[in-house]
Amino acid sequence: MSAKERFVILDCDGGSDDAWALLLLLKAAADQRITLLGVTICGCGNTDLLNAARNMYRILRACERTEIPIFYGASQSVIPPIVPVDDSKYFHGRDGFGDILPLETDYSMDEVVQKEHAVVAINRFCAEHSKKVTIISVGPLTNIALCYSMFGETFANAVKHIYLMGGNHQGVGNCTRCAEFNFYSDPEAAHAVLARSKCPITILPWEPCLEDRFFICINWRLDDFGISAANMCAAIDIMNKVERAQWLPSNFKSWIPCDALIVAAFLFESALVKKKSSWHATVDLTGHTRGQMILDHLQEVDKFPKNVEVIELLDADVFKKIAQWAVGLYDEFVLEQTNGNVEL
Repeated sequence: MSAKERFVILDCDGGSDDAWALLLLLKAAADQRITLLGVTICGCGNTDLLNAARNMYRILRACERTEIPIFYGASQSVIPPIVPVDDSKYFHGRDGFGDILPLETDYSMDEVVQKEHAVVAINRFCAEHSKKVTIISVGPLTNIALCYSMFGETFANAVKHIYLMGGNHQGVGNCTRCAEFNFYSDPEAAHAVLARSKCPITILPWEPCLEDRFFICINWRLDDFGISAANMCAAIDIMNKVERAQWLPSNFKSWIPCDALIVAAFLFESALVKKKSSWHATVDLTGHTRGQMILDHLQEVDKFPKNVEVIELLDADVFKKIAQWAVGLYDEFVLEQTNGNVEL
């Protein structure tokens, strides 16, 4: 399928793994694998709207791709948080980029950030390219939920596919004991998207990103790959500073760029995804399990038709090669799987 038939919107909340998601999509667009229509921003996740947009603009500017438009979306979740999240616990820092970069006043960003609201833009893109637009959402699902609230079935019938990073399929939380950050940041929105979508939904939940199932050494990311990649891609010089500020103080042994993983799964599913399964999924909105993704383990498909595909296992070695391709260390990305071996 040509790039003219494969349209993509990136809906994000402006953290470092969102930046990596954008980098992969920019490379795919440059290779004419996709057409990237725009970047839409949600302000109730890693940071606020302005910081999130600024971070994505930094990547576009570093990659000399400022023709890609950015759209401000929802600034808050559908309802106020029942239990406010402690900002000090935010892995991405208050600005989404580790609070390490100087605060810029770059008025050229105004040429990239559009006056049109993200929710209106998402609906417009899907209407203009009906059944040809894939939405990749790597933050809280507020913007997508509002599309359903505002445009109803007209919007639902126009979307081709939704890929999202969020939720959990084994009850493992990273924000609460049993909820993943993106879903917990706006549980009502996540519930609405799973309930109202008519298109296929592919979900990368939190558990397949954990280092016992997906391990890329943080030293490889920051030293081996980071040094060589910075010589090829100006955006990596930014990301090296940001991710050093985030990952090293936290004593993580593994690099876990969750948002980039779902983009990679969209681009290179047959090579990267080692296991996936179909389920009916919803989101709990009450009690101690608020924000947890609930799967129908009884498989009562008559009552609860399957509505999502859940990615359960990814190949870390393949993703390392995808990351190298994304920053230009390889001119062309070709995966050949022979007897379980992956060659570039």
